[in-house]
Amino acid sequence: MKQTLTHAEAVAALRKQAADLTARAEELRVLDAAIGDGDLGITITIGFQAVCEALPDLESADLSTLLMRSGMAFNRKAASTFGALYATMMMRAARVAKGVEAIGAAEYAEMLSAAVEGVQERGKAQRGDKTMLDALIPAAEAAKAAAEAGASLAETAVRAAEAAEEGTRATVSMKSRTGRASWFSDRTEGVQDPGATAVSLMLRSLQEFVAAD
Repeated sequence: MKQTLTHAEAVAALRKQAADLTARAEELRVLDAAIGDGDLGITITIGFQAVCEALPDLESADLSTLLMRSGMAFNRKAASTFGALYATMMMRAARVAKGVEAIGAAEYAEMLSAAVEGVQERGKAQRGDKTMLDALIPAAEAAKAAAEAGASLAETAVRAAEAAEEGTRATVSMKSRTGRASWFSDRTEGVQDPGATAVSLMLRSLQEFVAAD
């Protein structure tokens, strides 16, 4: 169980996320096809492949640069709505990581809050619109509460992942109110939001990495 994430551990965590999300690409494709154009699985596969390809050149970079350039690499190779929002999340997290040697509970919580702000500004969506924010906002709130209560990074990551999963499940009963999916608003009810699902999977992957010895 890790108390903080160093640069080397953050690199390893990104590699794990890439493997975990790529393994679920077909699931994400199916969800996206039900309410959109069905390209999220491809976006995830190409984007995380680009992240992994960029990592060797970032071994000597600081945490902030690692996060920022990983996000940029994803969106450069997998330019899309999700790619742009993923890059935004990573770049906002990178601002928090500037000058930080290792990521602890407080930094992690602050990164999630910064990611929420970035996605809201970039995507013009709010909680309840059936987007990735329905996973990201509760995750950020749970992480902030845990960190402020003195929880460890491991416990904070658990709380964030659980809140994201709960928020993602709640999207099943929602109708999409923004983006391309909103064109088929009635069709989207009864389907779990693919963007929220992807965020939830990323946060659970990170939680599992932090929990490992």
